[in-house]
Amino acid sequence: MKKLILLVWSTLLINYVFAQHVAIPQFKSNSSTSDNPFPSIKNYDLMLACRAYDGIAHQLIFNILVLKSGHWQKLNGTIPAQSVPLSVDEPSLKPLETTDAECNALLTGLTGAHLFTIEDDNTLPKCNETIEVINGARQTVVHSIEDGPEYRIWIATPKKVRYLYYASPTFFAQYCPNNKDRVDIVKIVELFTKNWPVQMSNYN
Repeated sequence: MKKLILLVWSTLLINYVFAQHVAIPQFKSNSSTSDNPFPSIKNYDLMLACRAYDGIAHQLIFNILVLKSGHWQKLNGTIPAQSVPLSVDEPSLKPLETTDAECNALLTGLTGAHLFTIEDDNTLPKCNETIEVINGARQTVVHSIEDGPEYRIWIATPKKVRYLYYASPTFFAQYCPNNKDRVDIVKIVELFTKNWPVQMSNYN
């Protein structure tokens, strides 16, 4: 009996120590907590959410990580959409199998790509122009893309929310080769979309 009690206390202590070592990166809020589009998720310490629009499959894909008391939960949901809606409706979310180690590694990757400090499309420099030789003459070429994918990302704690928006990050990174922020955005999007059960059929 004493061994059982000792085992229980040891397990609780390990869980407590683990919870204390999941450091939540600092970030600046740029949105109201009332703008959190996932009201069904409650009592969390940190939530990282990405809404990706797939214009080929015509659907919205939601990939979400939730940290509660040192442990992670992974969630996923989809909504059919013929075009990109401005509003963000909460989908029906289902839990996915994951481990704390897997999600901690994902958090490390997102932090390394500067998720918590990076700016969004509205403040990044407009750099989709290149100088190219056309018919023997150097010309300024403006590159654009229509109907490309878009990504909306939320970083939330119970007290603050940060919202980021990106359109066709890989496309624009190609024409902004000297802008490290856009390279980081591609890394962030890939971390939010790959190795999930529902993946983007095509993203740029």
